[in-house]
Amino acid sequence: MTTIELGEIDSAPEAEPGTEFSHHLLRRAGVALALLLCLFGAAGSTRGSPPAVRPLWTVPTAEGDGTTFGTDAVYLQRVTAGEARISAYDLATGAVRWETKLDGTLGYTQLAEQAGLLLMSVDPTMSDGSDGGRPGVVSQATTALDTRTGEVRWTAPGEPTMIDGRTALMIEYTTDRVYTRVRLIGLEPGAPRAIWSRDTPGVESLAIAPGKVIMVGPNGLINVLRFADGAQLAQARVRWDPVDEERGEFNNIAAAGDYLVVNRARQERSEMTVYRLDTLAEAWRITGTDRGYAFPCGTGICFNDGDNLTGYDPATGRMRWTQAGAGTWTAGPDRVVIELAGNGQLMIDAETGRAVGATGEGATVWNAEPDEFLIVLRATQEPVGGTAVTRWDLATGRRDLLGAIPGLVVDRCQQLAHYLGCYQDNEFTVTAVG
Repeated sequence: MTTIELGEIDSAPEAEPGTEFSHHLLRRAGVALALLLCLFGAAGSTRGSPPAVRPLWTVPTAEGDGTTFGTDAVYLQRVTAGEARISAYDLATGAVRWETKLDGTLGYTQLAEQAGLLLMSVDPTMSDGSDGGRPGVVSQATTALDTRTGEVRWTAPGEPTMIDGRTALMIEYTTDRVYTRVRLIGLEPGAPRAIWSRDTPGVESLAIAPGKVIMVGPNGLINVLRFADGAQLAQARVRWDPVDEERGEFNNIAAAGDYLVVNRARQERSEMTVYRLDTLAEAWRITGTDRGYAFPCGTGICFNDGDNLTGYDPATGRMRWTQAGAGTWTAGPDRVVIELAGNGQLMIDAETGRAVGATGEGATVWNAEPDEFLIVLRATQEPVGGTAVTRWDLATGRRDLLGAIPGLVVDRCQQLAHYLGCYQDNEFTVTAVG
């Protein structure tokens, strides 16, 4: 049985654009053949069974192109000379379903699959925040395409900040990314249906909780609205410290179940205060913490200060557990992935903080909705120039080497169930995994 030696991931060397039957393609074919031979036993396949890693199809791309995954399709956005082109490909075969051209440029794209619509923010502009707004990219309108045909259905003001079934919460901004209006629309094929709308003068922060929309103004006035109809559920004023971007002092909010976390970051320390969402009464607070950020994890609240991750009971503030680690992200309802300095990644149970499986090296592929497993990618040492693909089970933490693909494709990949999509060398490739 041949063993693949795994090493640290380096940046991929820049490749010359491929031409038909070029030396570049011959080299890639040779690497692919070597990887297949080396991984015949490592992937655990039996005679006659399909390989655990199977490249399915590839399309040419350019810098700045974007993709959106659906359950059975991939939508590729390209912009050339001021013209945007959107192509829909069958996820399993790569067959082109439709192509649509639009004038102008595109921002980010979100899929409203239940409504059968692809929502694309159009003509994005950059705000530097110099006029009292927030720095970042803003679009003034969204265009909806029919996911079956590519036909333009409608264009509406604002950007979708959350899609829930057949509804979308739209945010409207000034050109400096200052909130002006929040509204909920029904995603209809003919035209968007207005459900509710509220002007948002002075709103600085916005968060979404199950069934609720939370807005905070610069004076600390919090409004909690019911998501379904915009009715006000609670209102209160809390302490909201002055923002000083030069000193890195700010406030931010995060919703965690039935609670709202307000994190006040000062130059040397932070204060985290938790409020009940039904009344906005203060539940508990922790002062003197290191600077960091809070997020929901499991049934609790997690706080990452850059060196450690700590889990708290949302009702009482009791510390449930603490784990050393830097970067963290939630991988499903009860799992958190922690980056350990120099020791790879560790998966922990969000309720107990206990390790689920052992630590392991590699880069985890982004997955918006983790289900059974995550995909981890690592560079191969023998043969050089490939990427090993590992299945990381969310229930047990077990890691199983599935196989490898040619080239270093770690940086720009995403996972949807048993499909892996990666950009490399001006191409986008979809691979079946697991």
